[in-house]
Amino acid sequence: MSGRRLAAVIPFAAAWAPVHLSAQVTVSASLGARYTSPLARDSIVTAFDVRAALAPAATVAAGLPLRAPWTAELALDFTSSGVARHDPDGTVAPITHLTTLALGVVLARSLPRGFIVRAGIGGLKYLPSEQIGIFRDGAGGVAPFGQLAVAWTPPVPLARRLAIEARYDLHRFLTPALRNEGFTNSRTIHRVAVAVRYTLRGAP
Repeated sequence: MSGRRLAAVIPFAAAWAPVHLSAQVTVSASLGARYTSPLARDSIVTAFDVRAALAPAATVAAGLPLRAPWTAELALDFTSSGVARHDPDGTVAPITHLTTLALGVVLARSLPRGFIVRAGIGGLKYLPSEQIGIFRDGAGGVAPFGQLAVAWTPPVPLARRLAIEARYDLHRFLTPALRNEGFTNSRTIHRVAVAVRYTLRGAP
């Protein structure tokens, strides 16, 4: 290839590559509800649970196709709910409002009959609205988490961009205040979400 032709091809390739890559990116969003297992439990001194309420959960994800049937995704997950102390006699004492943000890298695989399975890892951060209770000394750092999910798209033409999704993730939880109270081991937190996912851009 002559120098003149090469000089003409390089700018074209540089301009085409990002456009071509952008055209393949899919963007989706989901909205649903999430259950979170108790954040803290003490049955030695005084029995109690500290729990986050059933909460709305929203996710935005950008995906890039790999070798079929695989897709790589970057997902941002948001949950916001109240946190309260639950005593055995039924007493519930609100503590604070809690927001969680999670950023994860996900690998998705398409299966027959409209199913997609996803597995990912990432980091999760607790953002309490007040430094009080188990968060009185802060919320600690970013917690690594793992996630599994399965989604199903109904075999209806009008619903081809919609999917019903169930997600499960887990991480370890321990705040500085709990550590100061003698909780030496972090607690495994399980989260389960059921949501409706919609493909905003790209192939469903």
